[in-house]
Amino acid sequence: MDRRAVPTSTITKVRMTMKNNNRTGESGNIPIASRFEMVLYAALGCLNLILVAVFVEILSIPAVFTAAIGLLLYLAEVCFVSYKKGISSKIKPVKNVHDLLSEKGSKIFKDSKIPTLIFDSRDMIVWYNEAFEGRALGENYVGKSLEEAFGKEYVEAFSENKRLDFLGRVYNVETFEITSDAPGLYVIMLYDMTELAELERKYNDERLAVAYIAIDNIEDVLQYVHDNVVDAVSSVEEKLKEWAASIGAIIRPYENDKFIMLFDCVHLEGLIKDKFSILDKVRDARVGDSVSITVSIGIAAVGGSLAEREAVAKDAIDTALQRGGDQVVYRTETETAYYGGKTKSVYKRSNVRSRTFSNKLTALFARKDNVIIMGHRYGDFDSFGASVGVARLAMLCGAKTNIAVDMRDRNLAPCIEMMQKTSMYATVFVDNAEGLDLVGPDTLLVLVDHNSKSRAQFADIAKKVTSVAIIDHHRKIDSVEDPTVELSFIEPSASSSCELVTEMLENAISSRSLLKEEADMLLAGIILDTKQLTRNTGTRTFGAAQYLRGAGADPADVYSMFKTSASELSKESRFHTNITTYRNNIAISSCDGDTDASYRVVASKAADKMLTLKGIDAAFALVRIGEQIHISGRSNGTINVQLILEKLHGGGHFDVAGAQVESASVIAVLETLKASIDEYLDRQQTV
Repeated sequence: MDRRAVPTSTITKVRMTMKNNNRTGESGNIPIASRFEMVLYAALGCLNLILVAVFVEILSIPAVFTAAIGLLLYLAEVCFVSYKKGISSKIKPVKNVHDLLSEKGSKIFKDSKIPTLIFDSRDMIVWYNEAFEGRALGENYVGKSLEEAFGKEYVEAFSENKRLDFLGRVYNVETFEITSDAPGLYVIMLYDMTELAELERKYNDERLAVAYIAIDNIEDVLQYVHDNVVDAVSSVEEKLKEWAASIGAIIRPYENDKFIMLFDCVHLEGLIKDKFSILDKVRDARVGDSVSITVSIGIAAVGGSLAEREAVAKDAIDTALQRGGDQVVYRTETETAYYGGKTKSVYKRSNVRSRTFSNKLTALFARKDNVIIMGHRYGDFDSFGASVGVARLAMLCGAKTNIAVDMRDRNLAPCIEMMQKTSMYATVFVDNAEGLDLVGPDTLLVLVDHNSKSRAQFADIAKKVTSVAIIDHHRKIDSVEDPTVELSFIEPSASSSCELVTEMLENAISSRSLLKEEADMLLAGIILDTKQLTRNTGTRTFGAAQYLRGAGADPADVYSMFKTSASELSKESRFHTNITTYRNNIAISSCDGDTDASYRVVASKAADKMLTLKGIDAAFALVRIGEQIHISGRSNGTINVQLILEKLHGGGHFDVAGAQVESASVIAVLETLKASIDEYLDRQQTV
C-alpha cells in the first residue's frame, strides 16, 4: 500500500498523473501488464501461423484462403482478450477493496475509529468504514460520485487536505493513493478536530485585546467652557466607563485625557457590527453651545505577547490621530480597518511636539552625509515652500542639501527661478537623474506634504534611500509601516506643511535671519492650502503667518503668484460649462480631450469655484491628462471628500482631497466616483 499523499490540488489531476505513470512507468519502461499482453499476442500469432501451415500441408487448403481465416481468428482472439481485460478493470477496484480489508487491511481501515472512505479513479465511492457510516447517519453513499454525495466544494477540500466542517463536525482531511495500478484507488481519512477547534475558538475569544483611547480636542473645550472643563471631561469619562462595562472591559486613565482598556476579543465582532457607536455617543454630548468632544481609539487584536499587542495598539492610536482623530483604527495580523472619521481634523497640537521633532530632525541632519528634500508629484506652493523651509533648516546644520523637483513643471518654474536668483539656492535644485547620483549609504530623504514613497515626486530616489523623515499635514493612508522611516511628523490639524515647517524654523532661528524669498514661499503655501486664510486656520496658522511677515514676506508679492492668465481662465471655463448635480448637493464636472499638465491646477481651481454654488456641499472636478484621470475634491466641511477619494486610492483632508486614477476613460472613473459617493452617504445615513 502506497501512503503517499495526493500531491496535486484536485482529484482529477491525481488521476491524470497516475494515468501518465501507468503509460510510461516511473522509470520510462513498459509496465509489466503491457509486456505480458504483448507476449500473449505474439504467442497467439505464432499458434495461428502453425495452424495455417498445418491446414495447408495436410488438408491441401489454398494458402490465401487459409491465411485469411487465420487472420480473422487472430483478430477474434485479440478482441476477446481485450474484452476480458475491460471486464476485469471494472471489478478490479472492488477486488482491491476486498484484498485491502483482508487481515492486516481490516485492522487499518475497517475497525479504525477514523472515518475512512475509498473512491476509484472515476470519483465513485466504493467503500467506507463503520466510523464513516456512523457519521453519515444511515445515508448510503456507495455507488455515488463524490460530487453527487457531498458537493463540488467538498471534493476540492478533500483534494487540498485542509480543515473543513463536515457531517456536523470539524475534520482535518488527508487523501492518499493506495494502489498504483490503473485505474487506481484513493482513500480519504477524516481526523476529528472538533474539540481542538473549540479550544482554539475559546482561546481566541478569551484572548485580551488592547485599546488606547485619547480625547481629541480638550483644548477646544478649554477655549469655550473653561469653567466647566472638569465636568466635560468627566462626562466623556463616564461614557467610556459605561461602554467598557458593557463588554466586561477594564479601563484606566494613564495620562491627562488618555485611557487604556483591556477586554476579551469575543466582543470585537459585536463592536465592529455596531461600527463602534461609542464615537457617536461621545460626539453627541455637546459642551456649551456648539462644541463636541471627540475621541480616537486604537485597538490591537494580534498574536504574540501582551506587550506586543500593547505596542501595536499604541501605534494604532497614533495612526488614528495622524488621520485626523474621531475614529477607531483596528489592527489584526492580516489587516488594518478604520471606523468613524466623520468630523474635521481636530486642532490639537502643541509647540512642545514641534520643538521636539525639530530637535530630533536637526540631530539627524548632523549625522548624515547629505540631505535630499522632496515634495509630492505635481508639486504645488505648499510642497515647494515646505521643501525650501526644510532646506534652510538643514543648511543651518551644515548638511549638504538638495531639493529634488521637476524642473519642467510650468507651475513651479517661476518659484524655482525666483529661488535660484539667491546665491544660497543657486545649485540646490536637482532633477531625477542628478538626485539618483546623490544617493549614498548615509543619505537622508525628507518627504514633505505627503507621507508615502509611492507619492513622491521621484519614486526612483525614494526607493533607493534607506533613511527617511516625513513632514506632512495630510491624513496618514498607508497602514503598513515603512522600516526606513526614522522620523515622522504628521499633523492633520495643521493648515499646511508650510505651517509646520515655519514653526520648526521659528524654534531654530530669528525671523530676521530668514530670506525674504524663503518667507514668501512659505506664506504662499499657507495661503494656498487655507484658501487665503479662510479655511482650516487656527491660532498657530496666524502665528506662523506673523513670523513670516516679520521675516519680510510681502502679501502683495505672494498674491501675485496666484494670478491667473487668460488662457487658464479659458481652460477653467471648460469645467464650468459641464457641471452636473449629484445626490442634490454634490457638484461634479469633467474635462476630456486636448488637455495638458496645467489642467491639474485648473481642475483644483474649478472645484473651489463650484463649491461656491448655492446648495452645494461638495465638488469634484475630473480631467484626463495622458493615461491618468486627475480628481480634485472640495467640501464645505459637511462631507468628508478625503474618505470618498480614499476608495480611488487618493488622499488629503476632510474638505480638500485629490486622487489620480490610471484609466483612459473619464466616464469609467466618474462612475467609480459616484459609487464611492453613494457608499459614503449611505453609510452616513445608517450610522
